[in-house]
Amino acid sequence: MQLRNGDEAEADISAALTDSDTKAHSDDNNSSEQERTSPVAKAFHSGIGLRMLLFVILFSFGTTLILTILQLYFDYRRDAHAIEERLNEIGHSNLDVIATSLWSIDDTQLRTILSGLLRLPDIQALEVTEEIEHASTLVILAGEKQKHPAISRDYPIIYTMNGLTQRIGTLHVEATLDNVYRRLIDTAIVIMTNQAIRIFLVALFILFLFYRLVARHLTAISESLGQYKGPDSPFALSLPRRPPKYPDELDSMVDAFNGMGTRLRQAYGELKEANRRMVADIAARHLAEQEVIRLNAVLENRVRQRTIELEAANEELAAFAYSVSHDLRAPLRRIEGFGQILAKEYVNTLDEHGRHYVTRMCAGAEDMAEMIDSFLKLSRSTSGALFVEHLDLSAMAAEIIARLQEKSPDRQVTVTVEAGLTVDGDRRLFGGVLQNLLENAWKYTRKTENPIISFGAVRKGEQSCFFVRDNGTGFDMAYAKRLFAPFVRLHRPEDFEGTGIGLTTVQRVIVRHGGRVWAEAEAGAGATFYFTCWDDGGTGAEK
Repeated sequence: MQLRNGDEAEADISAALTDSDTKAHSDDNNSSEQERTSPVAKAFHSGIGLRMLLFVILFSFGTTLILTILQLYFDYRRDAHAIEERLNEIGHSNLDVIATSLWSIDDTQLRTILSGLLRLPDIQALEVTEEIEHASTLVILAGEKQKHPAISRDYPIIYTMNGLTQRIGTLHVEATLDNVYRRLIDTAIVIMTNQAIRIFLVALFILFLFYRLVARHLTAISESLGQYKGPDSPFALSLPRRPPKYPDELDSMVDAFNGMGTRLRQAYGELKEANRRMVADIAARHLAEQEVIRLNAVLENRVRQRTIELEAANEELAAFAYSVSHDLRAPLRRIEGFGQILAKEYVNTLDEHGRHYVTRMCAGAEDMAEMIDSFLKLSRSTSGALFVEHLDLSAMAAEIIARLQEKSPDRQVTVTVEAGLTVDGDRRLFGGVLQNLLENAWKYTRKTENPIISFGAVRKGEQSCFFVRDNGTGFDMAYAKRLFAPFVRLHRPEDFEGTGIGLTTVQRVIVRHGGRVWAEAEAGAGATFYFTCWDDGGTGAEK
């Protein structure tokens, strides 16, 4: 990994920023040169100005169209109502005169009356029909009747003579809406023309205001930003106008840009400092990595050397234990043999003190032989390879209990062995663990009434463990730390036999199987020994 100093990294950052800003500035200059024809053209061709002009025109046109439709509707209602009123006026004001002329069968007078009514606005046709039974029915028509008239009314012609009222005919009146439609069309044309002119003028004025108040200042801001050279160059954005009495949105935007430039320069300075520190930190880390590699190499050499020394020491210890056990057995057998000869052949020659001494000498020889055997077992538990297989601890414990009961058939002990307890381990070593723990439980319940021994599994916290429990003599937990030390016993030899090697052997075997062993007890209330196996989750197979 090649490291660069802080100045080179800062130069790269500045060069990248400068290249980016130069490219943006050149693009802005090209676009500004293409649009620098006239302010009006620039405002018109700008996207915001053109969109605003279109929006103003569309909104104004839509509003004008809606208002025009409403006005035409109300004008139509007014004209139609006027025609209705005119027809009602004809029916009320002229029926008496028409009735008199029809009764007198004065068709000339009737035609004159109808011609006069036909001159009224929007009246299209009038017809008088006689309903008196004569040889021929009198029908007088003025105007042209339509097959489907727009508005029509039929008025009965009533004539009263000598107090007798009778219907002598019908007045049919038709009105047209053509004139109304023409007036409405003319009104719509006038309104739309006036509004179009007004909308166009207002839109141009708004566009001019937009250019004067907004567009040219936005252009000035974009040009100033295009000339920005990077955090190292001074930057102060301003608008080409006199400062207003009250700041507006553009002033707020300028202040925001200037504040952003200030913060950007500060951030750039902090970035340069952080980059300098990062370069120094990388260099320090590189040196630290090299030192760690060197120390790891030294540590590996030391571990390798200590491993070789430990293996040599273990081999020497195993050889020493084997040599001691075999070298001690020969003189021990001689002492034991001569002691037995003295006890058998010279029993009458020796006095009571002599016989006592010989007995003590034989007992000491037996204890020494037992200690040598225990020492050999302890040595074997910490040496040699593990042959791991799947073990049925319940069956192994049952076999050990059966042998203990065969040796002491007179004892009545309640033994409980939980079924289905299995583990991966060395059969020889785990057999020694169960042998020591169960023999201790069998031994220390010797003086207990109704002795009980249990072997099973229980969960302690988040971990499952095996246990051997008894209700025998127990011990004081104040001496628990000395419990697994070699040749240490918590009870007097005359009370309970033993060499003090069994629990030490148990601890070493359990440790070799990746577990731990501990005890909980109370003096006079029994003891419980717990042990685990492969606490690290391994399978226990040695490679």
